[in-house]
Amino acid sequence: MRSCLVMGAAGYIGSHLVPYLQEAGHRVIAGARRPCRLPAGVEFRLADVLKPDSLPEALAGVDTVFYLVHAMGAGANFHRLEQQGVKNFAAAAHAAGVRRIIYLGAIQPAQCNSRHLNSRRHCGELFRASGVPTVELRSGIIIGPGSAAFEVMRDLVFNLPLMVTPKWVRSRTPPIALSNLLHYLGGLVEAEGVDGEVLNAVGPELLSYQQQLQRFAAHIGKRCPIIPIPFLSPKLSAWWLQFV
Repeated sequence: MRSCLVMGAAGYIGSHLVPYLQEAGHRVIAGARRPCRLPAGVEFRLADVLKPDSLPEALAGVDTVFYLVHAMGAGANFHRLEQQGVKNFAAAAHAAGVRRIIYLGAIQPAQCNSRHLNSRRHCGELFRASGVPTVELRSGIIIGPGSAAFEVMRDLVFNLPLMVTPKWVRSRTPPIALSNLLHYLGGLVEAEGVDGEVLNAVGPELLSYQQQLQRFAAHIGKRCPIIPIPFLSPKLSAWWLQFV
């Protein structure tokens, strides 16, 4: 049995990982900026990666850390906040003698102009350079209720008879089911020879967003034509998604 701290326990993946680890027999500690609903027997510790003084107490007696924190909702400077949070947390984890950090990152394309994906990659690099043994698990789109990417696709299919989309809907990614991702995350607690590694957690197929939308439409028995056009910018796309 390991003592596992789940940082970001209130989030989508964290709220599912906490009971998964508990059922696997580990002692589970939930770390978050504010109290959240937890299964019986799970300890809660207040921890904010942007407030270094909150971290030593949260890390006391912890063997393994799952780092699921991001700052995507914090505005244009989210990447700076993410990286500062990683630096703060890595320093505290090193001082606390943490045995292993398991960092959940994102699949990286060969050429990447995404600030979000670049920040994920840089955060993993910061952890691996921190002196704390770290394994980075990079995931594609997570398929399951509560996943932001999945719910956007679901809502588009349910609400629109026809989709006029930006051309990036033809970008391909290997989606993964939430249950499979939890299995891989949980397996890294005791895995040997993984410290310093970057591993990909992906499903068996490489699918475009358009293909995923079409599959979901077929699953619910709906016909939903999709017309990609080249001039929808990310900002226009964001406005369009918010409107829908």
